[in-house]
Amino acid sequence: MEGDSRSGSETTQPQPVQSKIVIPDAAVLSLLGSRDENLKVTEDLLVADVHVRGNQVTLTGTPADVAFAERAFGELVTLARRGQQLSPDAVRATLRMLAQGNAESPAEVLSLDILSRRGRTIRPKT
Repeated sequence: MEGDSRSGSETTQPQPVQSKIVIPDAAVLSLLGSRDENLKVTEDLLVADVHVRGNQVTLTGTPADVAFAERAFGELVTLARRGQQLSPDAVRATLRMLAQGNAESPAEVLSLDILSRRGRTIRPKT
Protein backbone atom coordinates (compact mmCIF):
# COMPACT_ATOMS: atom_id res chain seq x y z
CA MET A 1 0.00 0.00 0.00
CA GLU A 2 1.56 3.24 -1.14
CA GLY A 3 -0.27 5.73 1.08
CA ASP A 4 0.18 3.74 4.29
CA SER A 5 3.04 5.18 6.35
CA ARG A 6 2.57 2.85 9.32
CA SER A 7 5.16 0.16 9.76
CA GLY A 8 4.41 -3.28 11.06
CA SER A 9 7.23 -3.08 13.59
CA GLU A 10 5.61 -0.47 15.83
CA THR A 11 5.31 -1.51 19.43
CA THR A 12 2.88 0.00 21.84
CA GLN A 13 4.39 1.04 25.10
CA PRO A 14 2.28 0.71 28.23
CA GLN A 15 0.69 3.91 29.40
CA PRO A 16 2.47 5.44 32.37
CA VAL A 17 0.70 5.01 35.67
CA GLN A 18 0.98 7.00 38.85
CA SER A 19 0.81 5.85 42.44
CA LYS A 20 0.87 7.85 45.65
CA ILE A 21 2.18 6.48 48.91
CA VAL A 22 1.74 8.23 52.24
CA ILE A 23 4.72 7.65 54.52
CA PRO A 24 4.08 7.66 58.29
CA ASP A 25 5.47 10.85 59.81
CA ALA A 26 7.76 8.88 62.14
CA ALA A 27 9.42 7.12 59.20
CA VAL A 28 9.93 10.08 56.82
CA LEU A 29 13.26 11.31 58.16
CA SER A 30 14.78 7.83 58.31
CA LEU A 31 13.44 6.95 54.86
CA LEU A 32 14.83 10.07 53.17
CA GLY A 33 18.11 10.04 55.09
CA SER A 34 20.47 12.82 56.03
CA ARG A 35 20.54 15.43 53.25
CA ASP A 36 18.16 13.14 51.32
CA GLU A 37 21.00 10.67 50.66
CA ASN A 38 18.69 7.63 50.92
CA LEU A 39 16.22 9.27 48.55
CA LYS A 40 18.98 9.97 46.00
CA VAL A 41 20.09 6.33 46.07
CA THR A 42 16.48 5.17 45.70
CA GLU A 43 15.88 7.51 42.75
CA ASP A 44 19.08 6.31 41.06
CA LEU A 45 18.22 2.62 41.42
CA LEU A 46 14.51 2.71 40.57
CA VAL A 47 13.28 3.02 36.99
CA ALA A 48 10.05 4.75 38.04
CA ASP A 49 10.16 8.50 38.63
CA VAL A 50 10.06 9.37 42.33
CA HIS A 51 8.79 12.70 43.67
CA VAL A 52 8.52 13.48 47.37
CA ARG A 53 6.48 16.28 48.87
CA GLY A 54 6.14 16.24 52.64
CA ASN A 55 5.23 12.71 53.64
CA GLN A 56 3.77 11.78 50.25
CA VAL A 57 5.75 9.89 47.59
CA THR A 58 4.49 9.94 44.01
CA LEU A 59 5.72 7.19 41.68
CA THR A 60 5.30 7.45 37.90
CA GLY A 61 6.26 4.92 35.23
CA THR A 62 5.21 1.67 33.62
CA PRO A 63 2.92 -0.54 35.71
CA ALA A 64 5.76 -3.00 36.42
CA ASP A 65 8.22 -0.25 37.42
CA VAL A 66 5.68 1.44 39.69
CA ALA A 67 4.75 -1.90 41.31
CA PHE A 68 8.43 -2.61 42.02
CA ALA A 69 8.91 0.90 43.45
CA GLU A 70 5.82 0.49 45.66
CA ARG A 71 7.21 -2.76 47.04
CA ALA A 72 10.62 -1.14 47.60
CA PHE A 73 9.14 1.78 49.53
CA GLY A 74 6.96 -0.63 51.51
CA GLU A 75 10.02 -2.61 52.61
CA LEU A 76 11.97 0.56 53.46
CA VAL A 77 9.08 1.94 55.51
CA THR A 78 8.82 -1.38 57.37
CA LEU A 79 12.54 -1.18 58.22
CA ALA A 80 12.19 2.42 59.39
CA ARG A 81 9.15 1.60 61.56
CA ARG A 82 11.09 -1.19 63.25
CA GLY A 83 13.70 1.32 64.33
CA GLN A 84 16.28 0.09 61.86
CA GLN A 85 18.77 2.78 60.90
CA LEU A 86 18.45 3.23 57.14
CA SER A 87 21.64 4.03 55.30
CA PRO A 88 22.37 4.22 51.58
CA ASP A 89 23.89 0.72 51.88
CA ALA A 90 20.70 -0.63 53.48
CA VAL A 91 18.65 0.95 50.66
CA ARG A 92 20.92 -0.64 48.03
CA ALA A 93 20.72 -4.03 49.77
CA THR A 94 16.93 -3.84 49.98
CA LEU A 95 16.53 -2.98 46.30
CA ARG A 96 19.07 -5.63 45.27
CA MET A 97 17.19 -8.32 47.24
CA LEU A 98 13.88 -7.27 45.67
CA ALA A 99 15.38 -7.28 42.16
CA GLN A 100 16.75 -10.79 42.70
CA GLY A 101 13.27 -12.00 43.59
CA ASN A 102 14.22 -13.58 46.91
CA ALA A 103 11.37 -15.23 48.75
CA GLU A 104 12.34 -13.52 51.99
CA SER A 105 11.27 -10.00 52.74
CA PRO A 106 14.28 -7.65 52.87
CA ALA A 107 12.76 -6.00 55.93
CA GLU A 108 12.76 -9.36 57.71
CA VAL A 109 16.32 -10.24 56.73
CA LEU A 110 17.85 -6.84 57.44
CA SER A 111 16.14 -6.48 60.82
CA LEU A 112 17.20 -9.90 62.15
CA ASP A 113 19.03 -9.71 65.44
CA ILE A 114 21.90 -12.09 66.00
CA LEU A 115 23.17 -12.22 69.56
CA SER A 116 26.80 -12.80 70.37
CA ARG A 117 28.17 -14.49 73.49
CA ARG A 118 28.71 -11.19 75.23
CA GLY A 119 25.07 -10.24 74.86
CA ARG A 120 25.64 -7.59 72.22
CA THR A 121 23.25 -7.42 69.29
CA ILE A 122 24.67 -7.86 65.82
CA ARG A 123 22.69 -7.14 62.64
CA PRO A 124 23.54 -7.98 59.05
CA LYS A 125 24.54 -5.00 56.92
CA THR A 126 23.97 -6.58 53.51
